[in-house]
Amino acid sequence: MEIGVEMLAVHTERPFAIARGSSDVFERVVLTLKEGGVTGRGEAAPTSYYDRDAEGVASALERVQIRDPWDIEGTLKQNSFLPPSALAALDAALHDLAAKRLDLPVFRLLGLARPEPVSAYTLAIARLEETIAQAKKLQGFPILKIKVGGEKDLETVRAVSEISNAALWVDANEAFSPEEAPEVALGMKNIGVCVIEQPVPAAAGTEALRTVTEAVKPLPAIADESAVNAWDVPLLSGCVSGINVKLTKCGGIRAALRMIHTARAHGMLVMLGCMVETSLGIAAAAQISGLVDFVDLDGAMLLADDPFMGLKYEKGHIRLPMEPGLGVEPRG
Repeated sequence: MEIGVEMLAVHTERPFAIARGSSDVFERVVLTLKEGGVTGRGEAAPTSYYDRDAEGVASALERVQIRDPWDIEGTLKQNSFLPPSALAALDAALHDLAAKRLDLPVFRLLGLARPEPVSAYTLAIARLEETIAQAKKLQGFPILKIKVGGEKDLETVRAVSEISNAALWVDANEAFSPEEAPEVALGMKNIGVCVIEQPVPAAAGTEALRTVTEAVKPLPAIADESAVNAWDVPLLSGCVSGINVKLTKCGGIRAALRMIHTARAHGMLVMLGCMVETSLGIAAAAQISGLVDFVDLDGAMLLADDPFMGLKYEKGHIRLPMEPGLGVEPRG
């Protein structure tokens, strides 16, 4: 088994700002597994919010040990020392390698139908006139997700609702205090927002989420930063409508499936999300997108320089190929 680790930087078409900060450059790590003339790849999308950077993740992946690449569960357990984003890269590379050797797409390997995801497209925090101009360019996209960071962003959400026919989701990334969040969320509901995501800090606890959820019923309130892995889900039952599952947050496809099944067992909705990622990372998540209620896999759509090809993006629709593995390869 030949193992390779590569760091790369990708750039968004415009600055990507959320409540916690802004950037237009994102460092990612690609893990490559080669055996018997077949190559499997996976992407790590580390974030400082979870105390990881690309250099640390790359260093961790250099220590990966693989006795039997067919034993995906065993290999993931063997390398459980990895941070979640690195584990997600290993998980994706193992699935890509196995499915290619079997000449199957990964979703077939998982026993799933070919997914046909329709993703939200994210409008980052920006000046009102910039957001309106971007929303106009995105006419025809069925779902727009608006990042917000304060009460003044209600004006932005309202303005977009007046010029767009898209369903609107709002993601606060923990921006509001437990005291102000219910009123702000109710204001979003009255504008016509369809989904509200993580309105309060995860550190505020589940009761703060419950208060917002009760205020906006039946509008779905989704936990993201509060739902890192499957162990978090039971604690959120009854406090939120659903959870946002991200491979880089929980540790890959296998861990994401555990989160999804746990959420379903508790009668919860599921969103499948992402970081700013290349098509390699998006392809891994897209394999299981047919199992969820809401898809937010626009990470590669936001890029000016996606280094991978294979997925097709058409106004929020993601077209997965029938090629073996994850269905993506490096450009050039």
